[in-house]
Amino acid sequence: EEEKKLLFRIDLFLLPLVCLLYCLQFMDKVSSGYAAVMGLRTYYKMHGDQYSWCGSAFYLGYLIFEFPISMALQRFPVAKLSALFIILWGMILCLHSTPKNYAGFIALRTILGILEAAVTPAMVIITGQWYKADEQFLRTAIWFACNGLGTIMGSGIAYGLATRDGQYTLDAWKVLFIVIGCMTISVGFMILLHIPDLPVKAWFLNEEERKQVVVRIKGNQQGFGNKHFKLHQLKEALLDINTWIYFFYALASDIPNGALTNFGAILLTDVFGYSSKQSLLMNMPGGAVELVGCILFAWLQRFFKHKLAIATFTMVLTLVAVCMLAFAMESPNARLAGYYLFYISPVGMICCLSCFTSNVAGHTKKITVNALYLIGYCVGNLIGPQTFIAKQAPEYRGGQISMVVCYAVSVILIAWLYYNYW
Repeated sequence: EEEKKLLFRIDLFLLPLVCLLYCLQFMDKVSSGYAAVMGLRTYYKMHGDQYSWCGSAFYLGYLIFEFPISMALQRFPVAKLSALFIILWGMILCLHSTPKNYAGFIALRTILGILEAAVTPAMVIITGQWYKADEQFLRTAIWFACNGLGTIMGSGIAYGLATRDGQYTLDAWKVLFIVIGCMTISVGFMILLHIPDLPVKAWFLNEEERKQVVVRIKGNQQGFGNKHFKLHQLKEALLDINTWIYFFYALASDIPNGALTNFGAILLTDVFGYSSKQSLLMNMPGGAVELVGCILFAWLQRFFKHKLAIATFTMVLTLVAVCMLAFAMESPNARLAGYYLFYISPVGMICCLSCFTSNVAGHTKKITVNALYLIGYCVGNLIGPQTFIAKQAPEYRGGQISMVVCYAVSVILIAWLYYNYW
């Protein structure tokens, strides 16, 4: 009974803010997609693959700094360092409204990627510090699924600004960057003041409850994070076959993610025929599918303990979804259904992040596996926008077929991972 009360207290004080952070980081990431249909491409006179590089540049920065930032998170207080990066990336997003030329905008997208590289490894570490192994999959799903809430909120804000374009001293897409950037800065300060670096420093728990947190987490046999880098754990991570399955799974599954994150709103206008303003609203159902679907599938682990089997099943559903999007040419409704069903695909990534916290012991090994996974994630998202080739517009057939191939490979890899753990 005491443990249930303590778990509820931890959830109450930690999860809402972590969920809000993940919601905002996704809004920051896809803000260029909303801005694209609000006039960004016209303003910078983009042609050829220039818009594709708006998405790829973000992940180029993310890729270069992923491992150094993961090392820094091991060495310095997690919550404080994360808060610093969040505040800085909010400022950079606000500055997206200022460049006079395309090169300046691309430079800011790259810097944004560098700063956002801290958020996912930090959230994985924090989840591992506070929750028992059997609690981590659902909690990871809850904060990760708030990407869907970010889609709903971002679409709503973008639509509200687009309908009043011309009533501001700046273009509506510039105001979008400023609004989301200021929201991010405020959440950065909240995290700085609210989230403790370690459970033993939790201001919202009394002395007895802090001891209980330590006793709860002892069952994970992983501690709260050792600040010393251990070379033997690095070698162990690099020689573990599962590390490389994680890496290639991230690479394969995030090529389609990088494509649709940047081109989703454009497909809704060019392929499905919605107006620019309507396309902003039509992204909202996808966000709802992600928010509800990811949490629902994670909750099912209470009844079926094999979380990797659940992830494998959702990846099969995602493969079906992208096949509907790519090949159901005679049925626009089926293609739109496929586009929305695609939004359950993050269950696979949620499961992998949960495995890092619960199945990978040793702090150096954990951050190494996590960093390599996120490097694969970056490379996939970097490649993704390049599969949508300008001369294939508006259908982008090559990009849609590449999504089918990548998810077919992803199904094989996640099933292989499940077999290995089983």
